[in-house]
Amino acid sequence: MANERVLKTANDAFKAEDWATAARLYDQLYQENKTVKLNHLVVKCHYELAQYEIALAVMREQEQSYFEDHYHMILWAKIMLANHLNIMVRIAMVTLPDVPQEMTLLVTEYEAAVRQRPDFKQRYQTFYQLSAGDVTEQRHQFEMGKALPIAEWQTAVTHLLTDPFVKPIVRVSLLEMLTKLKVTDPVSYVWLDGTATDVVPSQLSLLDDLPVVQTTQDALQTLLADDDPITQQLYAESLRVQLSLLYPFVNRAVTAPQKWVCVLTGQISDGDDDPTTQQMIDWQGRLGEMMQEMTS
Repeated sequence: MANERVLKTANDAFKAEDWATAARLYDQLYQENKTVKLNHLVVKCHYELAQYEIALAVMREQEQSYFEDHYHMILWAKIMLANHLNIMVRIAMVTLPDVPQEMTLLVTEYEAAVRQRPDFKQRYQTFYQLSAGDVTEQRHQFEMGKALPIAEWQTAVTHLLTDPFVKPIVRVSLLEMLTKLKVTDPVSYVWLDGTATDVVPSQLSLLDDLPVVQTTQDALQTLLADDDPITQQLYAESLRVQLSLLYPFVNRAVTAPQKWVCVLTGQISDGDDDPTTQQMIDWQGRLGEMMQEMTS
């Protein structure tokens, strides 16, 4: 009964656009019962209060539910744009089967406003030249770049994919975003072996859709079936990062998934001098150095 009274008071405040009262009461109810409906109401209130970071954090708890109707798609887009995540909205627009016209208008208005900001050119240049920083700064600028209009972002990314000073984890993340955006223009991409290859992002599979990735993950799960959950999780996370760094040409390095996971877990036989095994050891050594740099 107490919760029913709180809900009625919250609903009355919502209808009266008393967003602060509604947000406080809906927050209270949501902590007790995290339903989709309450999530939507909490998010709407915090958005109206210009508490955009809070709105985003709560929204992400049940984000998929926002794509079930146009009203909530638009609310999702408003919150993403308020948090300067324009490129993520662009990805949604090429992924969703039915995009409301208002979402397109919101993005167009957002990009026009961004280009009018006095610091726009500086922000664009900083993203374009992100290779000047260390791995931490590059990852920060990667995130900041999501605020840019799509045309400028894509121009910078095309350059960054061949910049030898861009860290591999950043370069591969940029390529994956182009893939999600279904970009049809070919781009040159410098892979881990230093060679540049022309690829068409829209024709690439996402990492999780690559057969070699699924096979390798399954092989690890089978190998560690009798191990404790923490060990399984640690190896699974390490494998995930390895495979991410190798994208999109994972099968150039992982030519034998079973042996790859044996090397990863240290379960190779003494005296195993098979060329394929040695190749796996060499690759994982290189990847290990990259992963250590990422965490140092």
